[in-house]
Amino acid sequence: MALADSRGAIGAVSTLLKDRLAASTSAVSAEVGRPDAAILTGGDRFNLFLYEIGIDPHLRNQPLDRGQSPPLWLILKYLLTAFDNGKESDTTDAHSLLGEGMLALQELNFIDPPSVALADNPDLLKITFDNADSELLSKVMQGSDEKYRVSIAFQVRPVMIAPSVPPSYSLPVATVGPPGNEGVVVMPDLGPRLESVVPQKFVSDTELTITGQGVNAAISEVIIGDQSFAVSSVAEGQVKTIVPESTSLSAGSHPLYLQRQLPAGKKLKSDALVVQLLPEVSNATPGAPTPLTTTNLIVHGDLTIDGKQMGGVDDSIFVALYKDGNVVLMLEAPGSNAQAQLVVTVTKDHKLTAGNYYVIVRVNGAQSIVSPEVDWS
Repeated sequence: MALADSRGAIGAVSTLLKDRLAASTSAVSAEVGRPDAAILTGGDRFNLFLYEIGIDPHLRNQPLDRGQSPPLWLILKYLLTAFDNGKESDTTDAHSLLGEGMLALQELNFIDPPSVALADNPDLLKITFDNADSELLSKVMQGSDEKYRVSIAFQVRPVMIAPSVPPSYSLPVATVGPPGNEGVVVMPDLGPRLESVVPQKFVSDTELTITGQGVNAAISEVIIGDQSFAVSSVAEGQVKTIVPESTSLSAGSHPLYLQRQLPAGKKLKSDALVVQLLPEVSNATPGAPTPLTTTNLIVHGDLTIDGKQMGGVDDSIFVALYKDGNVVLMLEAPGSNAQAQLVVTVTKDHKLTAGNYYVIVRVNGAQSIVSPEVDWS
């Protein structure tokens, strides 16, 4: 799994910065380490020193998908020091080289990292320059030569390290409880004022009933996400529409609002309600797994899942294998434009005991109502 590779993200960031500095400036090399250790080698070069690692306060408890444990969201703080050919950092040559390094870092903003350890980072890495005052440099420059060296400070964020803890997904509730939930209160606004949409969670080819004040025959279309759907029937206070099976709308939560055509040609929108289009799993077929020769452990194998709204290439898709009340293994799946099939692989590093497993599919946080059971043996 690519998420497991994120454990090497800190080293990957340092390597990325070092390689880019060496390739984009006139420096002979760029090294990672304490500044005082850099005087042992010669030539125009940079020294990168990771002097502090912090937790991003804005993302501290933000999971990749609801039900998963939040990853570590890190802020990496570096010092960049330039040395000239004479191993000095306070000459005009060193100062000129430091300016080249600052410009190279600025041009890297924002970073699209090629490293495997950073491939699943959900946001582009951003470089921000910090103040490198005399107090900071005096604290950091405590090597054997005890010499103050002018440097530039910067930080890289957000760097993600994902945990290997299984998510707390569960099978969906298939029964409807007693009445009493009257929905949300909507503040009035110009145009139609929506009160409810039934059902709020649905699969494609389902008729939706939208009610509210000012809802009448003047409503021309229903907008869900970025797509428009025709009104199938209308009555005072209520309109209906159907999201067809052929829709390219991805599973997940979307705003729903009604649109009315005004006489002057302009369009008037209602306030919005949030609906959730669910992925729809029809079946799951495990490939022929490769067992160990002496035990009943499965080394690896493919699992093919067919359905609708299974996620596109830009969607967040997770497949979990559920057994005995717990998620045994969670896999990230690639989507496709057809959104009709997923293929995930149980690798040798995540071998499973032979037996029956329920397959849980979540696309953009929306979970399929159907969780088929597969016999993996």
